[in-house]
Amino acid sequence: MKIRTNLLSGIIFGIISIVFILLVPSQVAVPTFNNGGPSPRIIPYIVLYGMLICSVALIIQSLVFKKERIVVLDFKIEKASLIVLVIMILFGIVMLNFGFIISVIVVLPILLFILRERKPFIYGFTIFGGIGVYYLFTKVFNITLPVFGG
Repeated sequence: MKIRTNLLSGIIFGIISIVFILLVPSQVAVPTFNNGGPSPRIIPYIVLYGMLICSVALIIQSLVFKKERIVVLDFKIEKASLIVLVIMILFGIVMLNFGFIISVIVVLPILLFILRERKPFIYGFTIFGGIGVYYLFTKVFNITLPVFGG
């Protein structure tokens, strides 16, 4: 599969920036009282309009100036990356439904197994490290992570 990188990335990030520009008013509240300072929406807007301008530049560079880098994807080679992506999505789903610790105990060993890791120490280190991260965030940083039941 051949991909024209400038054109494809310009289109994808252009669409993403337009969608997020439309979402900013519903996601970032404006303070009730005007204190004379800039709105909290200013940084998201600067970033999103910058991203939109760069996306348009990439599309113009591809279509008008014919500057393009073509990448050939071989799905046999990219299969491992796609599997890791699916497992990370599974991690998020399990975490939201069953909690962070359950997702660490269930999904990360599956990821290690698929990536052909066979040393038991690594499995234990990953599980205990994930549990340690949970307690670090909840007890030290006071940041709540999903618990059992979402």
